[in-house]
Amino acid sequence: MEIRLSDDERAQIEDRARANGVTFSRFLRHAALDLDLPPRRVNIEAETVAALNRVGGNLNQIAKAANRSGRLDPDQQRQLARAIDRVAAAVARLTDEGDTK
Repeated sequence: MEIRLSDDERAQIEDRARANGVTFSRFLRHAALDLDLPPRRVNIEAETVAALNRVGGNLNQIAKAANRSGRLDPDQQRQLARAIDRVAAAVARLTDEGDTK
């Protein structure tokens, strides 16, 4: 889908979306469908997402280092992969919450 906006219009919409704590596309979707925006998320969720992202990044670094050195057995590698997947899923749930509404 394409939408033509002037730079000023886009900036105004981006500012409003940011002020409401939603993405540009989510803001447009709700405006176009005349839907109420969800309540603004509290800062704890942003901090939680950031913390989970850091944990996920650390797990990926550990996995890469372990794969290079061969110090994890296959079962440990599977457990680490599952942990990475769980962190990624938790981040996705927090960041995508309500996007399909």
